[in-house]
Amino acid sequence: MATVMVVDDVAANRDIVRMLLGYRGHEVIEAHDGADALRLAHEHHPDVVVSDVLMPGIDGLELVHRLRTDDDEVAAQAPVIFYTANYLEPETRPIAEACGVSQVVLRSQDPHELLDAVDAALAGGPVSIDVVPPDDFAQAHVQAVNAKLIEKVRALHHTERRFEAMAVASPVGIALVDADGEADYINPRLAEIMRTPIAGLLGRGWLACLDVPARRDALDLLRGNATERRFTHRVDFGDGTVRSLRLQLRHIQDDDAELAGGVLMVDDVSDVIAAEERLRDETQQRQDDARRRDAERLDSLRRMAGGAAHDFNNILGAILGYTSLAIESINDFSESLPAGLSDSLLADLDQVVKGGERAKALTQQLLAFGRREITQPATFDVNTLLREMLEALHDAAGEATVVLKLAPGPADVRADPRQIGQVLVNLVTNAADAMPGGGTISIATSAGAEGGTAVTVTDTGRGMPADVLNRAFEPFFTTKRSTGTAGLGLSTAHGIVSQAGGQLMLDSVPGEGTTATITLPGVRDQAAPPAPQPAAPAPPGGVSESSGGETLLLVDDEADLREVTARFLDGAGYRVLSAADAVEALSLLDRHHDPIAAMITDVVMPGMNGRQLARAAKQRRPDLRVVFVSGFAEALIDEAGNNLEPDSMIVAKPYTRDQLLAGVQSVLRQS
Repeated sequence: MATVMVVDDVAANRDIVRMLLGYRGHEVIEAHDGADALRLAHEHHPDVVVSDVLMPGIDGLELVHRLRTDDDEVAAQAPVIFYTANYLEPETRPIAEACGVSQVVLRSQDPHELLDAVDAALAGGPVSIDVVPPDDFAQAHVQAVNAKLIEKVRALHHTERRFEAMAVASPVGIALVDADGEADYINPRLAEIMRTPIAGLLGRGWLACLDVPARRDALDLLRGNATERRFTHRVDFGDGTVRSLRLQLRHIQDDDAELAGGVLMVDDVSDVIAAEERLRDETQQRQDDARRRDAERLDSLRRMAGGAAHDFNNILGAILGYTSLAIESINDFSESLPAGLSDSLLADLDQVVKGGERAKALTQQLLAFGRREITQPATFDVNTLLREMLEALHDAAGEATVVLKLAPGPADVRADPRQIGQVLVNLVTNAADAMPGGGTISIATSAGAEGGTAVTVTDTGRGMPADVLNRAFEPFFTTKRSTGTAGLGLSTAHGIVSQAGGQLMLDSVPGEGTTATITLPGVRDQAAPPAPQPAAPAPPGGVSESSGGETLLLVDDEADLREVTARFLDGAGYRVLSAADAVEALSLLDRHHDPIAAMITDVVMPGMNGRQLARAAKQRRPDLRVVFVSGFAEALIDEAGNNLEPDSMIVAKPYTRDQLLAGVQSVLRQS
């Protein structure tokens, strides 16, 4: 057992190294900076020193130089290993060798590299080198530190510009508030919403976004234990204009989990509220011919929602992709940022990610409502699915009781089991909301028309009046004002069942309850299939396989999404050729004579679409693998109504880095 001194200004880094060395039975001494290390070296005479390079005060380079010039010969001859995430070995090798550093190990390497370096240093014993003259060391030290400082400053400037770009482009107003309730940053959108110069909203000027009672609550939030507060406010600007605002104030904590302030997000929802009011008025006028007009409106809304969600998927993919890259950059250089800045930036970006994830879920609901969500139809037994989902249904029911009444024998249908499960959970949740005091939710199966299966979900709740029942499937219609629901639950369920070739109907009597009936098409001339299996979860930590340096052709007409996708692939080690459309992609295939392992292409593009491009590309290169990326199912059906070939790989938009790489690696592994 040897004595090893670990020098690092970050406690978490010292803990990791201490645990690693502890497995080998070494005694570990921890020093939180260079000065502390010099003192402990005199007191304990460690056998080996493992030190970070970039530290405040006395950094790793100066620490080694002082050790080598120390009058204490035992401390002066201790082997030193640099363990760093900021310096590459070529950057430190000249001065490290001059000072007698045994080895430079990067934190990104396998932990065994550090253990092996410690073993080698112990085997080599005390070091004896010629002391570098102070002037020579000072010059080399300044050069090394200045070079790294310039690199860090540039990275910080780049990160700040990205944050500023995101904040300026944000569709919602943003204010960063300190623990005293003083705003030190206001984005242009908030000034636009409030019709006030940015300077007028700094300090406590941002409180003008709230009414008087809410201002007190907001300041109490900054001092209390709550983590989030939501407000709604109508602002009268004095010229007859009244705007409706929706606000969210969240805590920001520093490294020590102490309150550092908050971030305020303000959204002007006046147009949304006005649109909802107009929609209600128009619907009221059309009640005489409700069924026909409702069908026309739903069909129109489906087309609009599906088309808008497709475009938004591309935008959302770029937003989440660039946000992911920004978070990685901040994490990589967090040690060089001023105290608390990296955490503040990460907290802000975390809000962007959370908002993106909410937008992603909303987009999927819109796609489902528009019958354009990518589905994976399978043959399964509805009775088996209900038995396997019983625990999830109980959770969705809350205080209510769920009772299954399943018809004997199999109830085979053809649909996407994941989506049908989503519909069932949604219907049970709605039933539970209609029975706030508890009650019974009965789920029954029976034979449907033409060999299909009917599933009924019945509650004993308050029921729905006729005017609510007539609008129940409309998107963004909800009676749950207090929950902030988007009103897409039943419209999403209706779209899912309709896309599967079935029907969803509601029957309700005020005071007696509601019954939702799902009818799904049956399966003919097929043996009873096994129950649907859930998708295998992604491995912990995401995709683990590394690229072999293959060349990929990326085709997407959305420039921002194409750029972030290329960076994902490039970061994984692939060589990427990019094209904005099919014509450019085919031209690249003709000009590029080296092998291209796979093509990643959007399906919906102007001119030649992705499927047509894939056929043309395979004529030129029969061995070319293809990964299709798309936001909705309609794009995956050709002119004859056929789905994509069974062996085609499809990655749904918006995708994460791991989902994209998993799709690429899957097709590359195909024989």
